[in-house]
Amino acid sequence: MKGAFCHHYKMEIYVKKSMARLSCLKMAQNSFRAPFYSPNKRKKTGTILLIALLWLVPATGYSFDFGSMVDDVGSAVKSGIKTVEKSADKILPKGDKGAAKNKQREKTGQSEPQKISNQSTADNNSKSQYVKTKSASPPVNSGGSFFSKDPINPDNPSTPVASFTAGDHIYGILKASKPWKELNKNSNYIIVWLYIDGQQKVYKSVGLQRPDLIAQDYFVIDVAPDPSHMSNYSDRDIIFPEKNGYKFGPELFTKYLSELPPGEHKFRLEVKAYNRIFADGEFSISGDDYSSYSKLLADIKDSSGQQQKMPKIGKIDMALQNEMIALLKNGGWPDIRRLVIVDKDWWIDRVAGGDSAVKSRHIAAAAAAKDNDGSYYFRHVTFHQPMLITGNWGKLELSNTGDKKTLPEANIDK
Repeated sequence: MKGAFCHHYKMEIYVKKSMARLSCLKMAQNSFRAPFYSPNKRKKTGTILLIALLWLVPATGYSFDFGSMVDDVGSAVKSGIKTVEKSADKILPKGDKGAAKNKQREKTGQSEPQKISNQSTADNNSKSQYVKTKSASPPVNSGGSFFSKDPINPDNPSTPVASFTAGDHIYGILKASKPWKELNKNSNYIIVWLYIDGQQKVYKSVGLQRPDLIAQDYFVIDVAPDPSHMSNYSDRDIIFPEKNGYKFGPELFTKYLSELPPGEHKFRLEVKAYNRIFADGEFSISGDDYSSYSKLLADIKDSSGQQQKMPKIGKIDMALQNEMIALLKNGGWPDIRRLVIVDKDWWIDRVAGGDSAVKSRHIAAAAAAKDNDGSYYFRHVTFHQPMLITGNWGKLELSNTGDKKTLPEANIDK
């Protein structure tokens, strides 16, 4: 009778302890389901887990084997902690790791200058991936950017206009809180983005090739100007790259305006880099017919052509220039009036970027010639020299010829 009573008493203790342990396991399970976003919650959860494990460990001495259960709980605990930490990382930023990634610029790894060069990187951003949605990053400081119906003098600004009617002339100025060289890491370009109705249309790197240009905290940009008052395209030290045959700036902007359907639209420009907006401006435009901008586009292109000049000289090497001219003539070019070397030095081409083997070097030039109809034009041309097995440079070769650009005869030698 006494033995039966003892056996019954031990079974009762065993059942109670088992129920308590299962209760602890349930508490641990629920703790993982609860939010885990703060250090206090994390500390509390750790305490619960510790208690649960301490209750479970002694259970291995009973006839009911809790050993395998403890192993399973341990694995679950480790897995749970990793899962929770991953979830917390999505909510709680760790340092400036994300910002550092945003500050990394695209690296092509295909070529490098033979010597340190100030060559323009005006269109280097064309290889970057397009951002499909408008950035949610707040501007550093719009700094007074605005648009106007009249040409803008930075020293004596025009009257700001927030809304326009289809057919209006439109001029703009993008102003930052600091000079471009401070905001853009001393780069000699700014990246300008265009959005229409919240959708990104295009972005390009506009080259600023003089120290005084990157020392400014503003950029005058024409949107739909009267060609006689257009300031863009007249300064050779401000390089506007092209997209599908249209120069970024008033040419491309009026093209987009001419394609708008009837109604009201939002037109927004931003100067942005490293996921930060340095300057931005926006206006609305409304109307039933935007076709008048097609005629304005044609007039702007004509005016742009009349302003066209040869690119600036980067390097003078008469022997090399004569060799280039000879190659062009051999390639069937007509009367060549002038050739200038645009790059300041040769650029090295490597097999796979980095410190890989050198395969060649190249340099860019521009050549002006007379066309068959008596008009003049110039083309950007690129020349290469292969690296020989001896380590010397091989024979000069013409490797690329750009499109014709109308050039007034009076501007050939300017």
